[in-house]
Amino acid sequence: MSTLGVAMFFIGKVLIINALWLQGKVDTKDVGYFNIIVGVIAAAVGAGFGLWEGAHGDYSIPLFAGIYLFAITYLWVGINAVRGATDQRALGYYCLLVAIATIPFAIKAYLGGDIGWTVEWISYGILWFLFYQTLTVGNTKIAGLTIFMTYLVGIEVWVTGWLYLYGHWPFGG
Repeated sequence: MSTLGVAMFFIGKVLIINALWLQGKVDTKDVGYFNIIVGVIAAAVGAGFGLWEGAHGDYSIPLFAGIYLFAITYLWVGINAVRGATDQRALGYYCLLVAIATIPFAIKAYLGGDIGWTVEWISYGILWFLFYQTLTVGNTKIAGLTIFMTYLVGIEVWVTGWLYLYGHWPFGG
């Protein structure tokens, strides 16, 4: 699982950079390129993990799906930022679908006794729902909450990445 830690380590960082971007503190194209790089890393980790699991006859399809939910998000954010897209509604709808998809992941983690991943999935779902509200609904009243949650989830994922890199996940499962 340390391979998953590599992806999460960078995903945590890109979320923190994205929070800075939402505050207008960093350049859009720089953020775009960083999102593309992290999206490629996450997709590569997903593909590599899939090959490893497949070679060992231990398929974890839900884990692949979870990795790709987020790899696609970062690639999409990155491409939109680089191309200067002003209409983000399609990305917002995708974020809603991701938010909905996190519900069964959270339930499965909880039923499996992994409170750490339960919290991870719930926090992802909340953040991606906020992205939907911002990008598709145009709810500007939640901008501060969205920025705060982006920082919070970024730090959470970064720490989770560190835990996985060093082979230590203390929350069960």
